[in-house]
Amino acid sequence: MSIKKINRDGTNASIKIRKRLLGVLCAAAAGSLLTACNDGGGDWVEVTQGVVIRNATIVDTRDGSMTSGKTIVVDGGKIKTITSDPVRTAGTAQAVDALGKYVVPGFVDMHAHVVETADLQPTFFPLLIANGITAFREESTTDANIARGKQVNADSAAGRIDAPEVIFDGVEEHLDPAESAFDASNRGIPSVDHLGAGIGLIMDCSTQAQSIRADFLAMSFKPFPPPPPPFSLSNFILNPRAYDGAQNAPFYQRVLDTYDETLCKSLSQTFVRNNTWQTPTLIRLRTQDWGDDPIYTQAPDLVYVEKSRRALWQQTADQFSTMPITAVATLHDYYELQKRVTLLMKRNGVKMLAGSDVGGSWVIPGFSLQQEFHELAAAGLSPLEVLQTTTLNPAEFLKRQSSMGTVEEGKNADLVLLNANPIDGVDNLGKISGVVLRGRYFPKTALDKLKSDVAAAYAS
Repeated sequence: MSIKKINRDGTNASIKIRKRLLGVLCAAAAGSLLTACNDGGGDWVEVTQGVVIRNATIVDTRDGSMTSGKTIVVDGGKIKTITSDPVRTAGTAQAVDALGKYVVPGFVDMHAHVVETADLQPTFFPLLIANGITAFREESTTDANIARGKQVNADSAAGRIDAPEVIFDGVEEHLDPAESAFDASNRGIPSVDHLGAGIGLIMDCSTQAQSIRADFLAMSFKPFPPPPPPFSLSNFILNPRAYDGAQNAPFYQRVLDTYDETLCKSLSQTFVRNNTWQTPTLIRLRTQDWGDDPIYTQAPDLVYVEKSRRALWQQTADQFSTMPITAVATLHDYYELQKRVTLLMKRNGVKMLAGSDVGGSWVIPGFSLQQEFHELAAAGLSPLEVLQTTTLNPAEFLKRQSSMGTVEEGKNADLVLLNANPIDGVDNLGKISGVVLRGRYFPKTALDKLKSDVAAAYAS
């Protein structure tokens, strides 16, 4: 006895049964991840392992253009294929519906101090991943840190831990105040971080740069007034402004009073000619120059910081609050000038990277890079330019365009899924619905748990 069923669309049910059977046979015959089949109604692909991200809108970090309706297949830590053809999952393949989501490369924090905390419990890694960070450039390059960073990468690749990639490049980024930024660039320094740190490269945008530098260096040989206890070198590193701000404020003010935009444009042109990159770390500069701002001292995200570290940060804030109000006002004005110079350099073609300097006071792992995005936007960078500082530009700077920086076949499967268009505003870079790290997918629920587990550990 045979059974024949007519479907609502008028087709014979047995035809659809044969199509399903064909799919089973294709899957059974497959010896690889992807199997292309044809059921008479068009080509389709079956995936038996890895992660399949369907209905995605891919953001091209080169120009901000969008390609919607794409399926991204990742496995073995790589993007295997991107297709518009139908894709079916079988076996152990994990399907992710990305309808309405925007896919960008994983974020890279290009100035961080993380490896030295790699043995903490919990580590900084969960907070970095939860904020879309799939790699960071480690700035503490001691032999011990390099060895520990290599171990972190090995453990992550083997699946023993979940951690962003640790990147070492051995570049010295701070300017010596005795050397002008023009000279540093001309001798070939690859990049400058923190706008030079301290009084920084903006001194060379002053019409009195030579005399300010001479006076500043002469002052530097004099001993600092002894700060009140508690004080340690670690406190000073956490926020130097809390301890040297009052003494240095007159020099900052002289730069403010003699700032010349033409000189800054000339400095920018020198950077462009010599391919001298910049990592402004504006969030680090602001947390120093606004060291006791309630926006930091009372931040809700402090639940993700262990109590001993928070206590040290509060000590630096208490010290900052003793500074004369005139000195504080100078620091605030200097930060505004630093933002202006950041935009001026960007508009004059200087290449830029996003970094947060995790490790300083009020710089909370993971969240600080999101804050850096906002500070760069506040300086005047467009949302696309901000996105590029943490995706496309790191790939170019590190000479790793073949493996990172864009969402393309063959590149690393380090991705961020966003709930809103990142080109519409930098706020959307924080609206994360999922992260792919080395090919492993973390949905929003998993990312939330990463954060809640850290908060719970520090609450006890």
